[in-house]
Amino acid sequence: MTIKDANSYLDSLGFHKIKPGLERIRALLRRLGNPQDKVPAVIVGGTNGKGSVTSAISSVLRAEGYLTGDYTSPHLVGITERIKLGGEEISQDDLARIIFRVREAADAEGESPSYFEVVTAAAFVYFAGRGADFMVLEVGMGGRWDATNVTTPLVSVITNVSMDHTEYLGRTIPAIALEKACIIKPGAPVVTAARGSALGVITGYARETGSPVYVRGRDFRSSGTGTSSFSWSGREWNLPGLASNLAGLYQIENLSVALAALEALVLDRGVGISEAAVRAGLTDIRWPGRLETLRESPPLILDSAHNPGGGRALVKSLRALYPETKLAFLVGMLDDKRHAPFLKEIAGVAGRLIITEVPSSRTTPAEKLLAAASKYAACEITVVKDYAEAYGRLLALDEPSCIAGSIYLAGAIRKLIQTGERARVL
Repeated sequence: MTIKDANSYLDSLGFHKIKPGLERIRALLRRLGNPQDKVPAVIVGGTNGKGSVTSAISSVLRAEGYLTGDYTSPHLVGITERIKLGGEEISQDDLARIIFRVREAADAEGESPSYFEVVTAAAFVYFAGRGADFMVLEVGMGGRWDATNVTTPLVSVITNVSMDHTEYLGRTIPAIALEKACIIKPGAPVVTAARGSALGVITGYARETGSPVYVRGRDFRSSGTGTSSFSWSGREWNLPGLASNLAGLYQIENLSVALAALEALVLDRGVGISEAAVRAGLTDIRWPGRLETLRESPPLILDSAHNPGGGRALVKSLRALYPETKLAFLVGMLDDKRHAPFLKEIAGVAGRLIITEVPSSRTTPAEKLLAAASKYAACEITVVKDYAEAYGRLLALDEPSCIAGSIYLAGAIRKLIQTGERARVL
């Protein structure tokens, strides 16, 4: 099987098709020898910040010398981004070979798995086969029925909880929090930055499973005006003068959660992690598409914020980085997102707005976004349905700008840049 064959097989499963339940993935993994049980895991759930936390934990473990696999989703440009070992993407040949093996196991079961289940199983097979010391797993959606939730993790992380994926997870914060709390396993420590009713649900669930809970603001704290210089303290660790290459004020909270998870690995699980590895790992985190600077002057920022909480965090960071500056925004969103609240968040820093459509069958029609934006944005609004053309229009403005609204839009723009299609968009 070539990578083309592997992608064709995955496409046949339906990229966005969601099939709740863990029976298929468990049966599939049994046929593959239960690779998920062969590598100690940290699982990272929550609404926003999962990928940043996953990458931060993995980076510190690598700096300590551990062979660490990280599994994230979705990808920006290519599927190999989802599965990394030692910080390097799985090769196309290895991925194709493992996908073929997973497909054979799925065919023997006689039931078609989902796209996400196959890729998750492939990650487990790869990490176990390569002898990884740890794997850090980002939950795809929710927690209860997510394919990553077949592991018994050393530490469970729930970054935060806000309204997202309500058609699958529930229409209230407590309902969504309960879905996410299901990654908590008996006796395994839990780290969270959740607040309010979500925190109450998480601590209640952890109480039932006998799992200690470490809460931001109570058991660990951070302070600082940016990721270039901040301090962190936990149950035993006290780490002044930290720095990270992740940009954005919101990343302080994500880094704080990652550090608490690492401290839990040390204090609760006996894993050796030095302060030197913590400091080195934080400066070498690889996580593109999150407040990523594509152009320095005038600034052009690429971000994957796609819900109201992400929009709020993005605006806070933009105001800190560029005080009193209005930016031109290029926005495209998927149709299952909360468009109006997201657009309301960014309206305060938008000097102009270019609305486009995401290269996905699930894109929000431009007219629908325009109707929502018109309620909040007191600026010029332009509709350019083709995202490549819209990107060209944004570049031609030559003014402070930001691209946001969907990880799929961020990935499409990165692909334009990587494949040298600038000529097409200018």
